[in-house]
Amino acid sequence: MLTGGVLSLAMCSILGAPKSAWFARSWQSEDGLPNNTVMGLAQTPDGYLWLGTPSGLVRFDGVRFEDFSPTNFVAPPNRGTLAMLLDKKEGLWLAMDRGAVVWLNGRQTQAFTRGLPEAIPSSTAQDAEGALWIGYHGGAVARLQNGVVTNLGLTNGLPEGTGICALAADKKGRIWFAKSGQVGMVCGSQFQTLHRFAPEPARLAAARSGGVWLCAGARLFHIREDGQAQDCGGLTPEVAGTTPNVLIEDHAGAVWIGTSFSGLFRYDKTGFESIRTTHKEILGLTEDREGNLWVGTGGGGLNRIRRRAVELQGSEEGLPFAAVQSICQDAQGTIWAATKNGLLARRVAGQWHEMRGGQNAPTDVTCVAADPNGPVWIGTRRGLFCWQDDHFVEWGDPKGLRGQTLHTLVVSHSGDLWIGEESPQAIQRLRAGQFTTFDIPQDCRVVRAMVEDAAGTVWAGTSKGVLFRIRGDQLAVATPRPPQDLASIRCLYATPDGALWIGYAGWGIGRLKAGHYAEISTEQGLFDNYISHIISDGHGWLWFGADRGIFAVRQDSLEAVAEGRSSRVHSTHYGRGQGMLSLQGNFGDSPDVLCSQDGHLWIPMQTALAMVDPSQLVEQRDPPPVLLDRVVIDGRLVAADTGVLPPLAPVSDLRKAVAPLRLAPGHRRIEFEFAALGFTDPQNIQFRYRLGGLDEDWRESGVTRSASYSRLPAGKYRFQVIACNPSGVWPQSGANLQLIVAPFLWQTWWFRVALLAALSLMLVATVRYVSFRRLHEQLRLLEQQAALHKERARIAKDIHDDLGANLTQIALLGELAQQDRAEPDKSAERVGRISATARQAIRSLDEIVWAVNPRNDTLAHLIDYAAQFALDYLRLAGIRCRLELPEQTPARQLSTDLRHNLFLAIKEALNNIVKHAQANEVWFRARVGAEALEVSIEDNGRGFAGAPDDALADGLRNMRQRLADIGGECRVQSQPGAGTVILLRLPWPADG
Repeated sequence: MLTGGVLSLAMCSILGAPKSAWFARSWQSEDGLPNNTVMGLAQTPDGYLWLGTPSGLVRFDGVRFEDFSPTNFVAPPNRGTLAMLLDKKEGLWLAMDRGAVVWLNGRQTQAFTRGLPEAIPSSTAQDAEGALWIGYHGGAVARLQNGVVTNLGLTNGLPEGTGICALAADKKGRIWFAKSGQVGMVCGSQFQTLHRFAPEPARLAAARSGGVWLCAGARLFHIREDGQAQDCGGLTPEVAGTTPNVLIEDHAGAVWIGTSFSGLFRYDKTGFESIRTTHKEILGLTEDREGNLWVGTGGGGLNRIRRRAVELQGSEEGLPFAAVQSICQDAQGTIWAATKNGLLARRVAGQWHEMRGGQNAPTDVTCVAADPNGPVWIGTRRGLFCWQDDHFVEWGDPKGLRGQTLHTLVVSHSGDLWIGEESPQAIQRLRAGQFTTFDIPQDCRVVRAMVEDAAGTVWAGTSKGVLFRIRGDQLAVATPRPPQDLASIRCLYATPDGALWIGYAGWGIGRLKAGHYAEISTEQGLFDNYISHIISDGHGWLWFGADRGIFAVRQDSLEAVAEGRSSRVHSTHYGRGQGMLSLQGNFGDSPDVLCSQDGHLWIPMQTALAMVDPSQLVEQRDPPPVLLDRVVIDGRLVAADTGVLPPLAPVSDLRKAVAPLRLAPGHRRIEFEFAALGFTDPQNIQFRYRLGGLDEDWRESGVTRSASYSRLPAGKYRFQVIACNPSGVWPQSGANLQLIVAPFLWQTWWFRVALLAALSLMLVATVRYVSFRRLHEQLRLLEQQAALHKERARIAKDIHDDLGANLTQIALLGELAQQDRAEPDKSAERVGRISATARQAIRSLDEIVWAVNPRNDTLAHLIDYAAQFALDYLRLAGIRCRLELPEQTPARQLSTDLRHNLFLAIKEALNNIVKHAQANEVWFRARVGAEALEVSIEDNGRGFAGAPDDALADGLRNMRQRLADIGGECRVQSQPGAGTVILLRLPWPADG
């Protein structure tokens, strides 16, 4: 509500103010200005506008304000900036509210307080040698040069008094002063009075023609170097108690005077003019490089003063109603207008007059059109009228008109009058006093736009969206859009090149030329899709009145898009920046727009009649400079351009960026903020940007002054941004910034090399492992085959040695028994031996089968089988056998080879006892330990002292050899007459 109220008051001030060639555009707190009191103003070489406020220092790019705390460059209690001066070294001098003086140049900050007067600064100036001069409230003056402060006073010729001492440097860099009714120059350190004036508060400004301007109280003087003074007159209107606060001369030689309570004044050779601002107290003035005057006020914010290019005319200028719906200009240059409430007015000597009363005066006027031969035609809701020879004539027989309400009038090049009518709908031509009627379908609705093109063809558009073409006496439907997709036609305009431009409601504009039709809308850069008026200014621009106000586009740019040679147009909008608020085009009847004989464009709007002077809108040829302002990564400021202020660590300085900006690989979002430093028409500056390395082409940013990207892949990038001026001119280059996004660990080259090496090593190790595994498997298979061959050889050997020998013996004994049949006793003996040998063969076969059966490959089977064999074998020999076996044998696997060799060693020991020991009792003991199996065979035989050299010795050697072959050992303990103990020890294999 507050903003709306402010805008309404601003609108009232624009419309209600006395008409002036100048207008003010203001920025206040609701526009982002940190403080509505602006005391110091300066434009630095980079193009930024700097403002001094009671709360700090502010930078302005034409759209955005950026506030900088004073603690960044001066210690408290200094806070407000009272005066600001751009020095010769492109630095910025600030005079602070507590007396401190600060110098900023973007590289360093210097604050000076020691030795300066304890007073409030009032004015500053810089001489040719670069020394800063400061005048204070109370009359003191100080000079600051190379960090040294010199206080100047009465001994230096400074006039007495406690009033402000105003200072200024002329175009030669000499310091002038004004104090206590005296004005003069400073020579060295001495004040020399050149002229005296009434002792009133005064201000000085350099004059381009030499000398200075002096404003003392309400009067302005030009003081020459010889002391001669020219009285230029007093401020108008002159207000009692008016005192000047600030004074400057602009590039055109005009003097601007800001006062304490009377507002802003401008002086040129024609005299004084009061310029309306948002506040009467003027505290600061400066002129930018584009010729705009900037005004700092004491509560009304920041004002920009420009020469007015668009004037809004309403009731103050004599219009009977502000909304005009039809307008034309007659042969004598008089402009006629039909208002929305049905009144008729004409403009004479810059003032509008309502045409009322009198005989046959028309009422309920809808449209007006001028005939180049003199008469003015007036369409109403009850007939056709003509103004000729200074009086109205109700034209002809009313019965000749088909419709009751006239909406369009067109006077053709041949002098015919074309009329668009309603109730019923019809188009009529009036030629030589005769009507020709062109019937149109009644469902086409109202004909509200009509125009004649360069070839003499008449075009008419309806509110339904139907377009008619009339050539000669033939009317045809020429609607370019399909019947199911019609758009209401608000206006028509024909250009000399034969093109017909169509203004639609909601669909932008269409161009019909040589049978080719194209449409242009906001998608191609048009400012608005609801077009009410189209007019050319004769300088290559087409102007449009639309729902969102007035805008212009270069005609060649529109043609390029229509012909497919370009993809976008650049629209220049004229709104608040031209002092126009909440404008909306007024449509419904035609002719609806006018380019008058003096080159002004007259565009009817809902709230006023806009008069545009294109000559005041100088076409800009050079694009504005573009600067990168800030770079923000994941909400954290990492780089900035702070202008004359040194950047705060650890933020990088974008102005001096040489090395690329480096980004961590884990960033989520990067944002770029940029500015184009053009202050004349900043709202019409448009941007393009691209990120080289990611974007293949430029991205259109429009008027948005920022760009953002989500997480960027690792790599090198170059961000570029360019801006076009309001005339649509783009530069070849703009601001740019190099970026390097660091890779994640796994994206680095050395990590990839290491990973490749590791993978290679793993591959080699895997191949080696697989190869070794295969070799081991092959070796195991070979070992298994060798063991199998060995086992088969052993079995063959056992069969051959034991079973084969027994069978051979049986065969020999059988043959001998056959031969001894005659001797029964020998034969019986032979048969007995055959029987014993056969049993031996059976035992040998049983041992062989037991040894090769895999089901017996356990420790329990070995102990049980060996113990049973010992019982049976010794019982046959008549020897008692005592067994000592484990109560529970552990479950342990033993290979066939182990079982076989251990059993043969046990068998050999038992065989030796039977054959050699002469024992009658044997102890067979088996013990299973954690590390080995021990089998002890003890007899009570004769024993022996040493190993005999006979079959017994061979048996012992065989036992030792067998145990050694399977990793065991055989120990023999014997004493003559004390028996023998044979210990067989088999350690468990390492794998179990």
